[in-house]
Amino acid sequence: MNDTPVRKIPYEEMLEKHPEFAGVISKKNWDFIGHSDGRTLEFFQNQWVENAKKNIRRGWWKKFGPARKDCFKLGWNKAIIGIGAGASFNKNKHVLKQIIDHDGVKDFQERNFLTIASNHMFKPLLKMGIIPDFVMVADASDVVLDQLTNEVPAEGQNTILLAGIHCSPRLIKRWARQGREIRFYLTTSQGIPEAFEEATGQNAKDFMILQGGNVINSAWSIGMMVFRSSVFMAVGNDLSFPLKSNVEENRKAYYADGDYTTNAAKTGTGRDEASSQKMWMGFNLRRQSLIMLDTNKRYAIGIEPVGTSHTLWVYKTWLEANVLGNSKGNIPYHYFNCSEGGIAGVMCRDDSDEGLNNQSNWFMMDEISPRWHTRMLEDAVGEFLKAKDAMKWRTEVRRRETHTSALIATA
Repeated sequence: MNDTPVRKIPYEEMLEKHPEFAGVISKKNWDFIGHSDGRTLEFFQNQWVENAKKNIRRGWWKKFGPARKDCFKLGWNKAIIGIGAGASFNKNKHVLKQIIDHDGVKDFQERNFLTIASNHMFKPLLKMGIIPDFVMVADASDVVLDQLTNEVPAEGQNTILLAGIHCSPRLIKRWARQGREIRFYLTTSQGIPEAFEEATGQNAKDFMILQGGNVINSAWSIGMMVFRSSVFMAVGNDLSFPLKSNVEENRKAYYADGDYTTNAAKTGTGRDEASSQKMWMGFNLRRQSLIMLDTNKRYAIGIEPVGTSHTLWVYKTWLEANVLGNSKGNIPYHYFNCSEGGIAGVMCRDDSDEGLNNQSNWFMMDEISPRWHTRMLEDAVGEFLKAKDAMKWRTEVRRRETHTSALIATA
């Protein structure tokens, strides 16, 4: 992955480098991402930089080190499943449980999947009997302390925390004191690389990833840039919430487990996104046939209005821009969006008020990107395993052909 799509580059210059953005990522949305990024930096930069300095000064970086230390190429020939807390997680949790129960007991070299959970899903997954390989945190505040460090069952002892060096020093301290492992990453946010290099004398570029705002976007980024996995499956990355009869019901439906405390004013950040009036179309899938040779026609895809917010909208557009912007790079990859009900990958050719109300303007990102696949989780898993089997077969055929040619040459 490169860092071009998320830099503050004028829209016209971006179109020259990425003509595929035309008619997909509008100038208005591109400018909005830049504005939002600037506002976020304005509010949080000082806290991020101070947290980074504290974590380094207190010896956590030296003790645990970067994800690149021993996670580099860890996902080679494996798919990463990113597990978010969106309401659609409940549509796929039984499939996820079957995958982990079957795959998680294998020797690591034989495994097909790695799991990265969002901080919100850590304890709910453990309660289900799913022990994620990694849990990732991107938040710099203390609101995630309960999710990650309070009353964590013994089953979670071996899950590794993927943390930005800018994350809460209190969180890092508690996690470490509970005897659990941490691997750090750096973001490209202004001030953090400079603070890191000043404190350590190391080159920040060696440890940076593109952080896509929320955890699952960042998990995809670290999966490609560090783990070197070319296949990512997103579950529960809705970036939206089902619309209910009132705001209180929206809050209850916002997360898969109904726990809205980290977003509430008194107990969390106060980013009460479920009260937002912003809406977009979320997708739903209905299987048309169990036997379908054309994978693009296996589903009847429906769309219906769901709630979202400006923050979630930035996460959505960041993801889509980066999938498009990196699709012609040297690293082949596939992004399977298994967040049924979410807004990621649901596009509109004209986002004016009139255009949004025109059904013919709506389309799925699969139509414009060969890297993006809207799938049910069970189908994404099936496609990946079939592809691995086919590659093994072709490799074995080539090996035998080479061996036969060598025998003939020496006869």
